[in-house]
Amino acid sequence: MRTSTTTRLRAAARPRVAALTAAAVASLTLAACGGGSSSASESTLRFGLSAEPVTLTTGVWQGSATNFVLTLVHRGLMTLDESGELVPGLAESVETPDPTTYVFTLHEGLTFSDGSPLTAQNVKSSLEYYADPESGSTLIAGLQDIAEITADSDTQVTITLAAPNNAFLEYLAVPTAAIVPDASLNADTPNNVGAGPFVLEDSQAGVGMTLAKFDDYYDAEDVALEEIDVSYYADGDARANALVSGDVDMIDYVTWENFDRVGDTDGVELAAQPGPFQYVQFNTVEGPFADPLVREAVAHAINRDNALTAAFQSNGEPLYGVVMPEDPALEGVGDDLWSYDPDRAKELLAEAGYPDGFSATLLATSQYTFLQDTALSVQQDLQAIGIDVTLDAPDWSGRLEKGAAGDYDLAVSGDVGIVTNPSYLLGHVQGPDNFNRSFGYQNPEIAAALTDGLRATDDAARVAAYEEAFSIFATDVPFATIDTRDQAWAHSDDVEGFANLPGFHTFFSGYTLANTSIER
Repeated sequence: MRTSTTTRLRAAARPRVAALTAAAVASLTLAACGGGSSSASESTLRFGLSAEPVTLTTGVWQGSATNFVLTLVHRGLMTLDESGELVPGLAESVETPDPTTYVFTLHEGLTFSDGSPLTAQNVKSSLEYYADPESGSTLIAGLQDIAEITADSDTQVTITLAAPNNAFLEYLAVPTAAIVPDASLNADTPNNVGAGPFVLEDSQAGVGMTLAKFDDYYDAEDVALEEIDVSYYADGDARANALVSGDVDMIDYVTWENFDRVGDTDGVELAAQPGPFQYVQFNTVEGPFADPLVREAVAHAINRDNALTAAFQSNGEPLYGVVMPEDPALEGVGDDLWSYDPDRAKELLAEAGYPDGFSATLLATSQYTFLQDTALSVQQDLQAIGIDVTLDAPDWSGRLEKGAAGDYDLAVSGDVGIVTNPSYLLGHVQGPDNFNRSFGYQNPEIAAALTDGLRATDDAARVAAYEEAFSIFATDVPFATIDTRDQAWAHSDDVEGFANLPGFHTFFSGYTLANTSIER
């Protein structure tokens, strides 16, 4: 049996200083629906997006294409720079007079794209909404310690935490943590009005969208582009062809079978970073996978080397534990929770009362080849231990809908943590259901241990907390990891200033379009 060391992700800069000064954040624009013209001006970026974003829902994680739009249309109190470092966003500065107090001073004259003013009261309303479990927000794990939010003036807000939280500021940089008008703080109003560098100007279903520069953005004078022309290319080969042929200037997701072709093309740059990971999630409300013994059997049945080869041409690493940030104090913690051991898997199934196996439905998607290929590999592994798996592969919107509703027995997912801190795992063990977590799964013991690690102020306490969390994780199996993957964006050499952010932040790389220019 083979084991491997867990992928380590560079943690975001930890804000230990008394104040952070706002770094210059340049901004970019996106324009024109439909299919990049070769005569585009020097102020227009032609972008090939891998999926059509769903209707934006405030505070809810809805996949990488939606995150891309959020990084352009919205901003939170914090953001990320071109190196992936944490810097102030709508906040001009933040002071931390003690470990549980944060005082944010906003930029003067902030407005939303609808012309309404953005004040400290909007900050208070938005963050209180995201901290409410009823909102469906994916930020609850990071905002659960908020004790009080006070709008001191139009441009100053003070947030007091009930306990220290060593990832709090990073949660405020997640795209779903955007400050929005009060009218957007519900699940029914499309979350289109923001205070980011671009404005969603037009959209054509199935074709593309136009984003134009927001002239009242706080750093608008540093924005090089006037618009971004987004066209949808769901097919990976078609998307790569559009870049290589010059029909678009940039694409967000290079499929692994196209790495060499795109990277070897003159005038094109492939920008790849490790970070995202694949895993199997379960319906824990009903059926065989409500039993942790069955979930643990799946974790030992997966041939991770085969899955990595099938889906990513070995551009990644097999994963036998959980992904952890690069942190010397946590070296080895959470690494080896499972192994590839089909005999052990069969023993666990027999112990659970399924010596002859059973039938199940495995949810994937027809839209992303890597998820299809991962699902086929998992299907073969599960059939080898007696679980007869039928694949269900709707398009991406169907995958989102079925995942959120728990309309599956088990499912294959690919995702990242929303922060480079082990607390990203809280979203998998507590809080509301969403499309990429095991349906109905709750484990207060794991959540408590992870929270202890989040609040710990010394390394020994953090290590003890996470070791406790993962000792439970290994046998209760909130999800079963498969592998990590290299994630690539690509662009023509005419594009300057863009950066594929490292680790989990790769899907937030749209933030760096604020630093991007194009010279044809």
